Amino acid sequence: MVGLMGVSAVLVAGCGGSGGTSHAATKSTGAKSTAPAAPAARKLTFDLVKGVGETALGGDSACGYGEWNDGTFAIDKPYSKQTTFYREYSCYEKKGELFPNAAGQMSYAEFGSPAQATAYGNYTKTNISAVAVLVSDNTAVTVNIGYLTLNKMTLLKQVQQSCGGCGTVIAGPHASDPVPGHVDKS
Repeated sequence: MVGLMGVSAVLVAGCGGSGGTSHAATKSTGAKSTAPAAPAARKLTFDLVKGVGETALGGDSACGYGEWNDGTFAIDKPYSKQTTFYREYSCYEKKGELFPNAAGQMSYAEFGSPAQATAYGNYTKTNISAVAVLVSDNTAVTVNIGYLTLNKMTLLKQVQQSCGGCGTVIAGPHASDPVPGHVDKS
């Protein structure tokens, strides 16, 4: 029996600047079908990425404490100026520290248009810290190399699977070595 899953709307308040911003996930609807079908692609949302990312990154023994924030460590100009919503997952030694020891391990960005998201995705092909990016419509999810021990290509594929196979994965310079340990080794 095939069930339909809706993504509930959740507001996420942004911090800083002259006021907060809000972001709501969209709710999917559809008619019931009696025939077996492949899972339909869902919209890539922050709530979906947040759930998959927190499970994987937060479970990494090299990340003492992790959280999503609205910093811009992991996205360069001009792309940072083109985003309409942005969050990145950073790791800290422990809760309450001001500065992360591994900033921008994963980022979620919504752009003003699909063309801007695609341009950002293509930029990651040369971004020195990028493992890969998943681009779907006006959204991009990037995983970056770092000292965490999990396989980041696997994490990005889990994100893609969680939205029913949405989007396109664009490999970055570290796609073939997504597990840390190569950096600082000669």
